[in-house]
Amino acid sequence: MDNYLIKMEKINKIYGDKIKNHVIHDLDLEIRENSFVSIIGQSGSGKTTLLNLMGTLDTQTSGEIIIDGINTGNMSKKELAELRNKKIGFIFQFHYLLNEFTVLENVLIPYQISGNKINQKVKNKAKELLELVGLKNVINSNSNKISGGQQQRTAIARSLINDPPIILADEPTGNLDSDTTEGIYNLFRKIHKELNTTFVIITHDQHVAEKTDRIIELKDGRIESDIYTT
Repeated sequence: MDNYLIKMEKINKIYGDKIKNHVIHDLDLEIRENSFVSIIGQSGSGKTTLLNLMGTLDTQTSGEIIIDGINTGNMSKKELAELRNKKIGFIFQFHYLLNEFTVLENVLIPYQISGNKINQKVKNKAKELLELVGLKNVINSNSNKISGGQQQRTAIARSLINDPPIILADEPTGNLDSDTTEGIYNLFRKIHKELNTTFVIITHDQHVAEKTDRIIELKDGRIESDIYTT
C-alpha cells in the first residue's frame, strides 16, 4: 500500500465568477509519510493557495485531495475542521498567539478545540513539547513578553500538541533574522527525526529550501520542477 499522507490529483483552483483567476492548473502531487519537503516559487506562483488546499483551509474547483487515506471531497465543514485538528499542524509567518494567555496555555489551545478537557497528562505533554523547542524556562510567561523567535517556537509546539502526522508551514521564518531562522529549521529537522513528522514548508528562500529533502518549484500554478536532494 502506498504510504502517501497527501495525494492531490488533477487539482484546479479558480477564483472569481465573471473574471476568472486560474491559480492552480491540473496539478498532481504526492507527499509520502515522513517527508521533509519545501515548495518554492515567485510571488503569485500559487504556493500559499496550494498549501491552503493541502490543509483543507480552501477547497479545490476540481480534482481530488486525499489526506492520510481520507478523500476530502464530500466532507462537511465540521468534518474538515475535525480532520485538520487531528491530522494537520499549521505554522504561519505570523505566530497568531493569544497575548493574554501564557506560553503553556497557547500550546494547549488545539487540544481544547478538539473537545478534550485539560488534565495533568496533557499539560505534561505540552511541557515536554516546550522543552523540545527550547522554551522550558518561559512556559508561564505571557506570550507577548517573549521574543519573536520564542513566539514562533511556541507556535511550533502548539502545532504538535495533537500529534498530527503532517505539519504545513507557510513562510514560518519570514519575520525572523538569519540566526533565528537557522535555529527554527534545525528544530524542524529535530522534530522530523524524533517524531517522524512530515513537513511541507513554503519558502521564498532558496537557502532554506536547500535544507530540505525535496524541492518542488511552482510557476504559474504548475509544478515547474520536483527535485529530490537526498
